[in-house]
Amino acid sequence: MRRSVLALVLLAATACGAPPEPGGGAAADTSVPPVAARPEAPAAETAGAERPAGPTAEARTDTLPELRLVSREPLRGRIPTDLGLTGRNKLNPVEERFRRGIPPETPAWVPRTHGGLELFLADSVEGGWLALYRGPLVIRPGARNSPYRAALFEPGGEAAWDVDLGAILSRPDHLEVQDLRYADGALYFNEACQSYAREAGGNCSSLVRMDPRTGRVAWRTRPRVSNNVFILHGPWVVAGYGFTAEPDSVFLVDRDNGRIVARAPLDTAASYLEADGPRLTVLTRESVYTYLVEGQGVPSS
Repeated sequence: MRRSVLALVLLAATACGAPPEPGGGAAADTSVPPVAARPEAPAAETAGAERPAGPTAEARTDTLPELRLVSREPLRGRIPTDLGLTGRNKLNPVEERFRRGIPPETPAWVPRTHGGLELFLADSVEGGWLALYRGPLVIRPGARNSPYRAALFEPGGEAAWDVDLGAILSRPDHLEVQDLRYADGALYFNEACQSYAREAGGNCSSLVRMDPRTGRVAWRTRPRVSNNVFILHGPWVVAGYGFTAEPDSVFLVDRDNGRIVARAPLDTAASYLEADGPRLTVLTRESVYTYLVEGQGVPSS
């Protein structure tokens, strides 16, 4: 009799949507499957937005973009200009793991040395010339990061701002600045792995945005997002990451808040990037990838 009463109580509780009391011995209701955690998006699909480490702005509310693969063909040793590209986003050989170069038109008032460091990269930007200075690169166990400075020189040679990037890097070793860009008052740079990410405990190759006048870091992405070259394209940073046996991908990062909004796999690490409107070309050591960047905010040309 007591068992019959208990069975009626459990049946009534189930009908009302209430769970049985612990220890009641009732079997789980399998008529409705439990909600599973959403799996990570496959590499071939657009990845969900990922929060960066550090302060961020509010997330965008418009539709996230997608990287749609249009074509992939063998590189066969060709350089960007062989493919009808401008080559402007990396003047040095695409085989090198960083962007460097001092264009012939670089004014004489841009110092070739600064604070004891050699000029490594110069870009004509709004308001003057962006310059990256670097000390000798040392890659050996126990070695600290090489010194890096970035400055914006106004016409005539006056520095509008001058930043010790070494003080901004997230760790004192295993990092090097392989590219930087300046636009709309913000400085972007990558703190790239010098070799395998495991040598830095996986904590390398983040992309960083900062205000060079105040030294404040606006955001820093998660690790393993950017090494080698990256570009600014409309509201996005286009970056790639990969190193030998490590996963190779191209990313779209929101310039406002550092969120990763799209990702696509590559066969090897990206060595050159160029965008023309919604069309994005990615060169790796082996292939030429062409994507269409689809979604709101994509530049039309």
